[in-house]
Amino acid sequence: MSDPPPFKFTAPAEGSNGPVVFVGLPAHNEEIALQGLLPIFKCMIAQGHRLRIVVYNDGSTDRTGEIAREWAAKIPVTILETAHNQGLGAGLRGLVKYVVHEGSKDDVLVIMDCDYTHDPHQIETMMAHISSGCELVVASRFRSGALTCGVPVIRRVTALGAMILFKTINSIPGIFDYTCGYRAYRVSLLRCALDRYGHNLITEPGFACMVELLLKLSVFQPRVSEVPLLLRYDLKPTASKMEIISNIKRLAKLLIRWRFNESKGRY
Repeated sequence: MSDPPPFKFTAPAEGSNGPVVFVGLPAHNEEIALQGLLPIFKCMIAQGHRLRIVVYNDGSTDRTGEIAREWAAKIPVTILETAHNQGLGAGLRGLVKYVVHEGSKDDVLVIMDCDYTHDPHQIETMMAHISSGCELVVASRFRSGALTCGVPVIRRVTALGAMILFKTINSIPGIFDYTCGYRAYRVSLLRCALDRYGHNLITEPGFACMVELLLKLSVFQPRVSEVPLLLRYDLKPTASKMEIISNIKRLAKLLIRWRFNESKGRY
C-alpha cells in the first residue's frame, strides 16, 4: 500500500518577512501529547511566528492522524503518513526530504520530539541563533542553564557517555550534545547534504539517525551553535519507545563505521 499524500498548507500572507520555520514532529501514537502541543503552536502563530507544522504520522494506531487533520483546518499543518510504523529514521528522512522540496534556502527545519518533553517556545531562541548566521542549532543538555526533569538515570548516563565518546573520537567543533534530537537546520544546509548523499543521507532506522545526520552535516563545516535544553521528561504522557541497549550498540557501530570510512574518503 502506498503512503497517503500529505495535506497541503496554505501559502504565507503576502508581504510577510523572514524565513518560514517548518516544525517537524515525528509521531507514533502521540495523540495525548499532540493535543497539548498544537494549541501552543496556534498561540505562537497568532503572535506572528511564521510556523508550518509538519506531523509525520508513523503508522500510529491511535488518534494521532485524526487529531492532526482536525488541526489542519485551524493552523498550517501538513500530515505525512505511513501505513505501518517504520521508525524514527524513516520519519526524519521524510521530514528532511519534504522540507528541502517545499522550503526555500533561507527557511528552517526544526525537529523536536512529539511527546511533550521539548518546549516549543525554545524555537524562538534557536531562531535567534539562526538569524545571527548559524546553519545548525542544537538544544544541549551540556550548556549552562539547561534543565532536565524526570530523565531516567540510564538515559542521562547514555547522553554523557555519547558526548565523551564523540568528543574523544570524532569531535564536531561547537557541539557537546550529539544525541539530543531538538535541533534547527537551515534548509540550504540540508539541501547540500541531500544533493551529496541522496537516499543515503539517513540510513539508520532508529534513534541513531539523529547522530548520523549530524555527522554527515559536519562534512560541510556549518556554523553551529548550542542553546541550553529545557527537557521536561516528567511531562511525557506515554512510556518511552526507545530501546536503550540496542541504541547504544547502534551508536557505537555508527561512530566506528563513520570514523573508518571518513578516513578513507568513502563518505
